[in-house]
Amino acid sequence: MHIVHVTHRVWPVQGGSERYVIELARRQVAEGHRVTVVATTVDALSGLWTSSGQHVSLQAQEEYLGVRILRLIPRYLPCGSVAFPVLRRIVRGLAPRFPDLAMTLGRFAPWLPQLRLTLGSLEPDLLFAWNITLESLSAAVADHSARHHKPWIAVPLLHLARPLYTMRHQLRLLSTAHRVLAQTEAERRYLIGAGIDPGRVGVVSPGVELADSRGASGARFRDANRIDDRTLVVSVGALGYEKGTLHLLRACRRLWKDGIPLELALVGRLSWPIELVLRSLPYGLRSRCHVFRNVSESDKWDIIAASDIVALPSRTESFGMVFLEAWALQKPVIGACSGAVESVVSHGVDGMLVSFGDVQGLVGALKALIDQPGLASEMGVQGYRKVASEYTWEHQYRRLREVVRELIAEQ
Repeated sequence: MHIVHVTHRVWPVQGGSERYVIELARRQVAEGHRVTVVATTVDALSGLWTSSGQHVSLQAQEEYLGVRILRLIPRYLPCGSVAFPVLRRIVRGLAPRFPDLAMTLGRFAPWLPQLRLTLGSLEPDLLFAWNITLESLSAAVADHSARHHKPWIAVPLLHLARPLYTMRHQLRLLSTAHRVLAQTEAERRYLIGAGIDPGRVGVVSPGVELADSRGASGARFRDANRIDDRTLVVSVGALGYEKGTLHLLRACRRLWKDGIPLELALVGRLSWPIELVLRSLPYGLRSRCHVFRNVSESDKWDIIAASDIVALPSRTESFGMVFLEAWALQKPVIGACSGAVESVVSHGVDGMLVSFGDVQGLVGALKALIDQPGLASEMGVQGYRKVASEYTWEHQYRRLREVVRELIAEQ
């Protein structure tokens, strides 16, 4: 088959969904399918609504791991940095009572008028649409499916704690898909409760390749950054308020005040409010914060290997792939009681869960893992067992293959 994935960003942009798309697509190539990923030129998310945002260099045609990549340049509303968020607020207000109008305006999120023609020229046999919060992508795929009678699979990547992913017009759009892939059982239950046919909802989670972690060296990272045997807490991702980064910093400050020799590594893009907070720290505390904005895969694995605790107390996770990466190296994790994460992290077994924004709860979780290394070690072991038995890419791709097999048999 010719399989086409439509998503907002893909390699070389780093991120959970970007990795998820490529890992599934390259395995489809290995099975003999022809696979194309249609994405935008956007690197930083701000590039979806303003031309001043960061972009990937545009090439006529690219290939990565056997996957063909086509990139489309977004168009922008006038004064997009202001107009886009205002438009999204209007859509959110309209969605409960006027879903059709909300869907019409949602086609500007992002604005890719060339996507329809691009899909027509590709003549796909099967389509995947990723990330329902950017509903114009799924809408274009649904339109192509209806016109050309080709099946499509939605991968909505729901953030259950965030209403921008579960608006009425978005859920109506998902109901037209031939299959909807949830990442967790919690997401599956939500979709069924929202009216999606249970027979059309499957669960295919992100995974991890255990072999990728085997060359990781925590000692190499600690030596390079002059971190001896002090406790190292690591947070990985697009770091900002919604990711719990501010609350993690506040929790660390309280532990520092109590004299606990703790180091913090922040890995990924930091939002400007977090940058300001870091700059405002006294030098003695600022020196305990290690910021790594752009790291290679191997460097990321070294950082996780060096960690004692991996913390991502975020409320905007559709899954939380970093938890799998931590467990692959037998590290305990801390997450937030928010949507999908509660289906991934088993509190008290392979990690700790706290309420989003609960700084005192974070202090308690960090202190418990620091003071009880045996408990932390056992949680890391339990996490590794979970990954090895459920969350390898091989295991999850088998699930996807079965979903596709059943769908094609129905056509």
